[in-house]
Amino acid sequence: MRLPRLLLLTALLFTAPAAVACDSAGIDAQRDGSATAADTAAGFDGTVRLGAALSETGKYSVEGKDARQGYDTWVSWVNEEYGGIRIGDGRYRAEIIYYDDESDPDTAANLAQRLIDHDQVHFLLGPYSSGLTSGTSAIAEANDVIMVEGTGAADTLFERGFQNLFLVATVASDYTLSGVETLANQGAKTAVIAYEDTAFPTAVADGARRHLEANGIEVLATETYPKDIQDVSAIMTKFRDLNPDLFIGGGHYNDAVLFVNAAKELGFVPDGMLITVGPSNPKLIDELGADVDGVLGPTQWEPTMGYEGPYFGRAADYAAYYQQLWGELPVYQAASTTAAALALQLAIESAGSLDTDDVRDALRSLDADTFYGPIGFDERGVNTKKPMGLVQVQRGDIHVVAPGSAARTQLEYPLGDGKGGAAGGSTAVGKLPQALVNGIALGGMYAVLVLGFSVIWGVMGVINFAHGEFVMIGAYLAWLAQDLWGIDPFVSVAAVFVLMAGLGYLTQRGLVNRIIDRPHLVSLLVMFGLAIILQNVMKLIFAADFRRTSTALDGSWRIADGLSVPVTKFWILIVALAVLAGLSALLSRTRLGKSIRAAAQNREAARIVGIDVGKVYVITFALCIGITGAAGALVSPVLAIQPFQGAPLTLKAFAITAMAGLGSIRGALGGAMVLGLVEAGLAVYVGGVGTNLAVVASFVILVAALVLRPQGLFGGLRPVDATAS
Repeated sequence: MRLPRLLLLTALLFTAPAAVACDSAGIDAQRDGSATAADTAAGFDGTVRLGAALSETGKYSVEGKDARQGYDTWVSWVNEEYGGIRIGDGRYRAEIIYYDDESDPDTAANLAQRLIDHDQVHFLLGPYSSGLTSGTSAIAEANDVIMVEGTGAADTLFERGFQNLFLVATVASDYTLSGVETLANQGAKTAVIAYEDTAFPTAVADGARRHLEANGIEVLATETYPKDIQDVSAIMTKFRDLNPDLFIGGGHYNDAVLFVNAAKELGFVPDGMLITVGPSNPKLIDELGADVDGVLGPTQWEPTMGYEGPYFGRAADYAAYYQQLWGELPVYQAASTTAAALALQLAIESAGSLDTDDVRDALRSLDADTFYGPIGFDERGVNTKKPMGLVQVQRGDIHVVAPGSAARTQLEYPLGDGKGGAAGGSTAVGKLPQALVNGIALGGMYAVLVLGFSVIWGVMGVINFAHGEFVMIGAYLAWLAQDLWGIDPFVSVAAVFVLMAGLGYLTQRGLVNRIIDRPHLVSLLVMFGLAIILQNVMKLIFAADFRRTSTALDGSWRIADGLSVPVTKFWILIVALAVLAGLSALLSRTRLGKSIRAAAQNREAARIVGIDVGKVYVITFALCIGITGAAGALVSPVLAIQPFQGAPLTLKAFAITAMAGLGSIRGALGGAMVLGLVEAGLAVYVGGVGTNLAVVASFVILVAALVLRPQGLFGGLRPVDATAS
């Protein structure tokens, strides 16, 4: 099945994806659940219609897929095994209408309103994550529609006095309770906490601090980081230098990957690592292998737990039924959403109607034993009867190690040799060497990522707002080469360069050449449209799951206590310097390079002296897209690969280029290094929020540079405000 996917990628690279829309034309049951012809033919007395906005794309796509499969498992069971939802003497078919919320809170809220107004659902089921649940539950409350959910666990959701929101899972503030108590009993005395600056991770971190203090564990430092972060090495550097017993990470699946990878690169080995979401997911083991051994994670549910009830049977029975449907074992997010739908079903049956008030009262009085554990809601709408579990990855398998009533395996503690991370200098001077290494490594990545964007803008006057998407395609090509043939991404760089240069040639001839004489705004909008097309083409081919390549050039070099050099980023820097040197030599010492510089400085004068400007532009664009795609292949072991990764990379390239100077090789390197060092320095030296500040650093420097030195910090082939004409 992999080779056809490669052929499909080749066929669709230059075509717009077919419009994908959720069609509700087949939904013709009435708001009261009365039977349609299809219901009658299937032996049902009507349809109970539920709605859910779930993340098929974006940051939460992995968890969103699990959540949808959990809901669909309940639909399959209740319709085919249970015989439909029983309301009085009737049996009603369950149906769920889905929309893709794109991992965006505003989109999720708008879709919740659509489900209520347009699709006329009876009840809502929750999206994945607290951030998305916040807006959708507000819509449900405003429209007096009940929402039952299993993954929006932030405490703040249940401090608003809502009457229509119910959670079957444990709230976020208690996610780490079992883990902290267990590790305290093992002798842990100090801890550090890193968490994403959004609702659910913030609640996890606040609860973790409270539980750590209650168990006599000192919190040495707490760090926040922004959503969609791509590098946490600065945070892990700071934590390594503190040499804590425990590291606690609050985030989502991709954050777990970043934490584990950065800890490995920097030689940070605390006695225990407790990370939310990731360790309970077998995909993390598939992706990271032995690197994740020993890592702990909270879990709402596992197939080996001893829970059982009259619906689905035991936890193991549910897992077997789920695996039969989907070909994989369920993670707790899937079990949580199945349990949410089941709780709503039990309340409907207890109420004997679809009336909101009756079902709400039934939910408040619900007391049920299920495969997921006991379910009973307090006055906030929170299930307070089920304790949180704790799992540990041991030699490639996930084992429940706490609490005692659910544990099936002995906890392994400490990790590694029990000596913790290598303590470095805790003073400002002591932190400097690692901060410099981190900044230079980050700058090397930025340099190779920004180069193609800078030269295209400087030479042709085209702002390539599809730049990040070309990086993304190059990364996917490297991943495919490894997935199909086992080729290391550093080896496939040359082939990716050739393929992407061909793509650049076709793009320039078929599209860019038609807008080359138009103002900046036209080219910007056209390239922005191309970016959207490429995003959706890649989503159509690969779905939205996160992917990474692996390389033999991984790990870290331990230079001294408190100083490690990440091997992968080191070689990315070396290749970046080689590419920059080669391109600089091309532009300064060859006839083609002189023609490119002449066309950039004065197109008409270049034509007068006999330079074929059209040919120069074709070669320039093809060369730069080749370099851009090769950059994607280079960073594919470091950055998560997914269809929507391009936009942040484009914005970063835009800021560095405008700040440093258009088309300048020296500017690309200098600007990238300046930004890398500033970001690393902020993250290391500014406590608590330094990583958040690093996100805006590029734009602060950009504004300052444009005000004080409009031609760019390092000069360039043309001023920033030059038009294509």
